[in-house]
Parts: sequence; structure tokens; C-alpha cells
Amino acid sequence: MVFIAGQFSKDEILCNVPPHTLRIDLQARRWKSDVDPDSAIVDRNDNGIPIEFILLGFTPFYGNLGMRNQEEFLRMAYIGVNPNHRLLPPRCVTTSMISGKSSQKNFISYFQTLYNNRINCASIITTTKFVTRSFNERDPMTGADGAKINFNALEFADRPPANDEETKLIQDIDAWITDKGSTLIAAALKSHIPGSDLVELPLGSDHTEIKAQFAATRPNYPGNTLGGSQSSQKALKSASEDQPTQDKEAEGTPKPKKAVQLTEEQAKALGLEF
Repeated sequence: MVFIAGQFSKDEILCNVPPHTLRIDLQARRWKSDVDPDSAIVDRNDNGIPIEFILLGFTPFYGNLGMRNQEEFLRMAYIGVNPNHRLLPPRCVTTSMISGKSSQKNFISYFQTLYNNRINCASIITTTKFVTRSFNERDPMTGADGAKINFNALEFADRPPANDEETKLIQDIDAWITDKGSTLIAAALKSHIPGSDLVELPLGSDHTEIKAQFAATRPNYPGNTLGGSQSSQKALKSASEDQPTQDKEAEGTPKPKKAVQLTEEQAKALGLEF
């Protein structure tokens, strides 16, 4: 097949699977490229710029991602609005993983507010802001306040479209979702992330069994005590017991001698208490 590059239509929504991916670096307070850690959305002073986007959907996951093992994650899909940056290609579906507990709670609270007010998340602009929160450690014995701990989180809010271009983009996205966009968005949210080991957590169901099975089948990841759950340990022990004896003993190793049972008379003759 011959591929010939051409001009994309201004109204065309681009959705590659896997999609363009950004990650949220809360420590550095910026959005970064998932494939190039040195690329980030920053201003002239190297300060992170919170982005604005049209939210398309999200999916909860559980598992291992980078240095974070056996945690819950939220993956959201969106189309960036501002700033106009090379990490946010125009009209391209982008995904990001939300890992911090506080950031996840802020996102869920934001989405619940939209849902309770019957606001379509794809009809407004979602704005993000890096914030610093703090809490005091408490003495477990006395309950007295201890050291102050600071942490970064991501907050979410909404605003209406600010100009005709944003209004037109929202209209195009609404028509695209109604046509074929929903299938492509679902594929983007479930596409594999290189280096990750994740399972989807179905909305509205109990996730205890899913997490237990995940831990049982992945005993070598950090966080699993004694190399996994009891069920996985039993399976490993059973496999070891079923192994043939000749495979367990190294060639040339002398076999252990059988124990000799003494009679009462022999024990007394040797001066031993029977």
C-alpha cells in the first residue's frame, strides 16, 4: 500500500490507537510526554502550564505502572484546547493516567458535579490547576499534631467555550462521538501502555476479587508479602512436591542414611534414657 501524506480536514478528529499520551508529574507540577520525559508543557520560565481540554471519557484501572505497584489509577481521554503546544496535537485524542489519591478524588468529585447537574462533559471546557495541600501528622498515642506534610494535587473545574473556535470544536466533537467517536474513544482508553500491567475495574461493581486475583497471579511484584497470596504459595508448594525426586537431587550427592530405631535394651546398654 502506498501512503501519500495530505492535508487533514479542519473538522477532522484524529484518533490513533494507541493515542498520544501525556502523564501528570505532580512533583514537578507539569504535564509531560509519556515517551519523552524531557518534553513538558511549560512556559518561558520553565514553569508547568495546566492544560484545558474537552473530556471524552475515563476508565478506572488497578495494577502496576512505573514505580507505582498495586494501586488504583484513572485513565481519561480528552482533546486539548489550550495551550497550542506540540505535546497537544490539534484535534488529537490524548490520554493521561491520574495516579495521586487526592487528584483522583478531585477528578471524581468534578465529574459527579457535572453528572448531578446534567451537564455533558463533552460540551464544556475542563480546566486543570496544580495546587499544594498540606496535613499534619498525628501522634498515634496522644493524638497531638506532628510535622506538617505538603503535597501536590491536580484540581478540575469547568468553563463555557470562550470563542467561536472552541464552540465549533465542541460541535465537531459532539457529531464525531455520535458517529464513530465512541468506539475509538473506548479503544483509546483500553489501549496498552508500554511497561504497564493493568486490569480494568468495571464501574459499579465490587473490585475486591479482581485485586485479589491480580495479586495472586503476580507474586514477584513489590508489595506482595512472602511472594504472593496463600493460594499462589500453595500452588508453588504443590508444584515443588510433584517434582520427581531424581530432579531434586544433584548428581553425585550422597543419599541421606535411614534412621535406626533402638530397642529399650540397646538404649540402656549405651547409657541413654529411652
